Amino acid sequence: MSFFKLARNIVFGFLAVVAVSFGWTLYAFQQQGGLTPPPKPGETKSEPKVTPAINKPVTSTATPVSNSPAVAGFDGSTLRVGERLVYNVAFSEFAVAGRIELEVVEQGNFFGQDSVQIRTKAESLGQVRSLFGDIDHQYTAYVNPRTAIPYRVVSSVRQGKTQTDDTVIFDQSKGQATFSDESSISISQGAFDLTSLIYALRLRGIPETGKQKFSALLGREIIEFEAVHKGKEQLVTQTGTYTATQIKLYPQNKKYKKYRGYVWFSDDMQRLPVAAKATTPFGELRVDLTSATISTPNATPLAKIKEWMDESGNPRSPGSGSAGGGMPGNGNKPTIVIDSPGTKSATNGAVDPARNLPFNVGERLNYDVSWGKLPSVGKVSFEVRQQGMLGANRVFEFYGEASTVGAARSLISVNDQISSFVSVDSLLPVKTDLRLREGRRTKMTSATYDWSKKSAALSSGTSVQIQPGTLDLLSLYYVIRSADLKVGKTFSFPFLDANHRLRFVKVNVVKQDSIGGPMGTRDTLQLDILNPDPSPMLLAQVWVSNDAKRLPLYFVTATRFGELRFQMTSASNTK
Repeated sequence: MSFFKLARNIVFGFLAVVAVSFGWTLYAFQQQGGLTPPPKPGETKSEPKVTPAINKPVTSTATPVSNSPAVAGFDGSTLRVGERLVYNVAFSEFAVAGRIELEVVEQGNFFGQDSVQIRTKAESLGQVRSLFGDIDHQYTAYVNPRTAIPYRVVSSVRQGKTQTDDTVIFDQSKGQATFSDESSISISQGAFDLTSLIYALRLRGIPETGKQKFSALLGREIIEFEAVHKGKEQLVTQTGTYTATQIKLYPQNKKYKKYRGYVWFSDDMQRLPVAAKATTPFGELRVDLTSATISTPNATPLAKIKEWMDESGNPRSPGSGSAGGGMPGNGNKPTIVIDSPGTKSATNGAVDPARNLPFNVGERLNYDVSWGKLPSVGKVSFEVRQQGMLGANRVFEFYGEASTVGAARSLISVNDQISSFVSVDSLLPVKTDLRLREGRRTKMTSATYDWSKKSAALSSGTSVQIQPGTLDLLSLYYVIRSADLKVGKTFSFPFLDANHRLRFVKVNVVKQDSIGGPMGTRDTLQLDILNPDPSPMLLAQVWVSNDAKRLPLYFVTATRFGELRFQMTSASNTK
């Protein structure tokens, strides 16, 4: 096997388990001394704050933007969901210093607001990465679909060994931006982050004879800009030749008087940002468009609902006869079975809907992934994105994302997402959208669950048989958290893996334990994840916080290519 193929298999193994996925064959290392436990309390780092709540693509063919028909996105412009722009970054004498990706991911009702989700990724490459360290920044902005003004920005900033995760809530009416540590700063009305500022310029344009002023959040500081139209010129990029409009950005803050920014937008309906340049005291930074594609997604929009939430933000107890109640399409309640003497487990849902769930809409959990002796090969996040009606079903949308960083990203650039729409009352899946992007390869598939027929229809046109209580990869993560976890209890769960094959897993609540790590010293419950009888094999271990939140602080699993460890680095908008 070539080194490249081996590297790809290693990365794919990582991706397979990013959502507590036991979908591909996992191998226990019991004979080699077991799995690596979490850090002990003595190894605890400074504890970050966990902030309280502050209030989908299926099939796609990527085509060059320049060849795409003009299709209205938001605000009547040609900015479209599915648009993905990739840039090369040059700095000073370094021709290849980094890479930037901009993607309009989705439009829908997120966190109670109609919005567009825009994702930005920036990373250092080549000699710059070797000389100045790993830089991997990821930002997700939720913006108004008519103005591109953000109301929520989630960031994960990694520079060398330092990683910072933050969620910023923009309250435009109060003129305030609030961070995850509950600190805040004043902002002017209509303030942007840097990504949404680019899209705002695309939406508005700058009059040839006029100027416009903008403000944008940079780190924890508001920067005022004056944008000036500087004329048109021919620009040649890897994606083609454009007649482009140059916009010059003048920072108004005294601290940044020596900085100048220039952005060139294509002079057409798309207004593509085809190039940018920044002059700084440290050298010139140049950004050039290298790829522009559009993937037309088959979205899964949700209708808004409000009546199911009580005053504390928890789901009301079912009983209304909703089509989404209990098991979708089936009024049966969870079946209790005996797994071993003295213990019980639920295999048909595993969740008592009358209990308070351990999560809120808006909760986001971030993890750093290590593999073998490599301290950081990827990032994983889980999010309770929204709630609403999907057809006749009341549902949550669970969302998970995984991407490679550092050395692993140098081998292959990976960005995988999974959306799971689950019944509010039972947490059983109604629909699952899976999107895998590895290098230039993209795979999109979906599964729609028909509980009356005990089958899941796949977007490929085939279907698979399922058992009562069958979960998908993401709902498995939340159902385990929502189960009645007590030492000595055992639970069994059927689920569909990443290839939509029916699997089974057994969860034993082993003991209480005290662990350390980035989240501080925490009292936890240790869960052992095993193959079911008659030949149980240890697949993974999970340490969840021994409180109402049931946060999976650390979990570890073994693959044929080595051990993968998931360490929670931050948690925002928790219950």
